Amino acid sequence: MEIGRILFLTGAFATHAFVGYALVRGFTEADPRIGLVLGLVPDVDFLFPAGMGWPFVHRGITHTLVFALIIVAGLYAIRRDRSVALAAGLAIGSHLAIDTLSPTGIVLLYPIETTWSPGIAVHGPTATGLLWAAAIGLLIWGGESTSQVR
Repeated sequence: MEIGRILFLTGAFATHAFVGYALVRGFTEADPRIGLVLGLVPDVDFLFPAGMGWPFVHRGITHTLVFALIIVAGLYAIRRDRSVALAAGLAIGSHLAIDTLSPTGIVLLYPIETTWSPGIAVHGPTATGLLWAAAIGLLIWGGESTSQVR
């Protein structure tokens, strides 16, 4: 794999994890590490063997509402904690929202095979910087509101 692709994927993975972390920390009582992990979960599809075909491809089944709902419902069934389920929904949802905006888009409503995208370079330098700035702002805001409560 070429160095440019490695750097691109590293930046994309870090952004998904960091945005998930910030959302979980800012809006739930759950452990924000849930956001780190579940912000990356849709990209587990990189591990699918190349020959599997649709929907077991990158931005296939793991980038759908069906997948997100299964993860959220499964976590709720196991933990019986709404905060954990909300955290899971925020983290996975942020990943899906970011990838929906990209030029490739995702098939969010699978099994209905329709893709719409505004074509924003969400993993480009400008959009990535904006996502990181928003996540940092959320962490600062969340930290201030938490310290005022204590």
